[in-house]
Amino acid sequence: MTNRTRNLFRDFIGLTAVTGLALGIAGCGSEPAPPPAAPVAKKAPPPPPPPPPAPKVTPISELMAQYGIDPRVNLSEDLAPDNDEGRIAVLRFFDGFARGDASRLKGMMSGMDAMVLGDLEESGEWKTATSNIIGIDVRTGTHPVVGECALAVFMVGNQFEPQLWAFEITGDPASDGAEFDAQPSPPDMMNRLSGDDWIAAWFQILEDEMARATAPDEIIEIPTQDFTEEESGNSSMGAPAGGPGGGPGAPGKRKRPKGPKIDPNPGFAPGSK
Repeated sequence: MTNRTRNLFRDFIGLTAVTGLALGIAGCGSEPAPPPAAPVAKKAPPPPPPPPPAPKVTPISELMAQYGIDPRVNLSEDLAPDNDEGRIAVLRFFDGFARGDASRLKGMMSGMDAMVLGDLEESGEWKTATSNIIGIDVRTGTHPVVGECALAVFMVGNQFEPQLWAFEITGDPASDGAEFDAQPSPPDMMNRLSGDDWIAAWFQILEDEMARATAPDEIIEIPTQDFTEEESGNSSMGAPAGGPGGGPGAPGKRKRPKGPKIDPNPGFAPGSK
């Protein structure tokens, strides 16, 4: 019994030693697992590129010198278009008025306006009107429906005459590549314009005028009186009826002339030959 127990114990020790040796050999033959890689920080996306620089705008004074604009044309920087094309077109257009250059303006006006200008030129009114221009004060702006606009106040003698045009760049503005279309001009516009934005005020006046023109006419009721019963009562007594449509001399009622009855066909009687 003692020998058997000793053998089992010896076998257990031997098995343990063999197992430990095997594990030691296995451990020596394999390398340790590498540590987990550290998380790589994501790079922030690059910032968006800066917006392109605003287009360079040539000062009005330089454009006037470059294109020989008449000094009577006044267009300030804060009221001028924000691009050279618009500035050149507006300056050259009103320079045509200052110089009385109808041929240039015809090439820059809409068809109907060019026809009106042609009639004024033939009658001599164009030369008379433009020869008395003292100055042209111009301002520009944008209308949400019409688009780019230019409003000019013409100083002719001691009078001020405003006019509004919508315009569009159609080509090279230095070669008449723009078209101007005159907008309606109600009477007494100079005294009706107010505020900082005269172009917006102009279109508001046009809108008010249109609303007034399309409003229904006021219906005026004329009081009336029913004379039916009165006429019936007066007729039974042989008296003429009064009021509208009745009474002496009333329309539709002729008073029989006094005197003997006149035979409409004298000398003729039934049965006579």
